[in-house]
Amino acid sequence: MKKQLMKSKKRAILAGVCAGLGEYFNVSPWIFRGLFLLPFVLRFLPGLLSIGIYIVLVAVLPGSRQIEDQDVVEVDYEIIDDNNDDEVIDFSQKNAESKEKV
Repeated sequence: MKKQLMKSKKRAILAGVCAGLGEYFNVSPWIFRGLFLLPFVLRFLPGLLSIGIYIVLVAVLPGSRQIEDQDVVEVDYEIIDDNNDDEVIDFSQKNAESKEKV
């Protein structure tokens, strides 16, 4: 499955942005939490910019539940028995009986 940046509720404290960034980059979310709070320690205006970026990420990043709903794919398939050329086993829900090969 392709890696996708999203909010995570597993290790979230506020909105799950830092937890999602941590999962995406495979590091602790505390690194990103520190990076968002560090500008407040240094100066006030960069801190406001940091909070603004966080708010934008909250609005833009999809939640993990939204991603899980999008990735659902239903597939109908048939298994053909090579030993018996007359029969095709159909596992679709529409037809539970075996079909003849055309």
